[in-house]
Amino acid sequence: MAINNGSEAIDPWALLLEADWSSVDHCCPNTAPATPVVLAGLLDDDEDVQRTALRDLGQLVTHGNSIYGATAPAARFVVAVLGHSRTMTLGVYFHEERRRPMRAALLQWLGDLAFDATYDEDGPGEPDDVAAVRAILPLIYEAARSYLFDADLLIREAAVHAAATTLVAPELAVHIPEFVPLVRSTLSTSEYRGYRYLAKRCLATWSVEPGPLPDSLISGPEDGYSDDPPF
Repeated sequence: MAINNGSEAIDPWALLLEADWSSVDHCCPNTAPATPVVLAGLLDDDEDVQRTALRDLGQLVTHGNSIYGATAPAARFVVAVLGHSRTMTLGVYFHEERRRPMRAALLQWLGDLAFDATYDEDGPGEPDDVAAVRAILPLIYEAARSYLFDADLLIREAAVHAAATTLVAPELAVHIPEFVPLVRSTLSTSEYRGYRYLAKRCLATWSVEPGPLPDSLISGPEDGYSDDPPF
């Protein structure tokens, strides 16, 4: 079944079958057979299986904020399933302590990935693998746009995070002006320290005066991002 990700209908199961998982690198040896199982588990009928799948996804293809050959195809699958009703399963995911829909956690994962792929010139992985992730930044951006004004605050925050971190791509930089107020109003007021620090970082990167942001943003990486973001 094709799922609409906000820009076009993509069949996630076709993506799962198209990728040659046994020929791409993962974090640990002998994990290739598990990757499609983990990705499919994100939409499982059992909510515990879903939560475990999301945890395992980070271990397989973005462990230690690194990028592998399997990372870009896994991210394409995540983009394709964002609109699925099963992504509304509630849980405590990643470094967040708040209970939130899986959709928010998936958007956060995509945003973290975009950040990891672009925060320095070389990127944390083999050049071809990093380039493959950078090539899908427009897909991540378009997927996140669908949730920028979502009724759920935690989805909304994660969507702004995911979209804002892609704007380093030259072809997406034209959207920076419209994201300045979104970053100010959504990320800078978040309960999550990482998002608050990202607000400061984005505005500085975009050469925008940060203005009156919360005092906690001034103290530095311990409130959020360091060289290795704490997501």
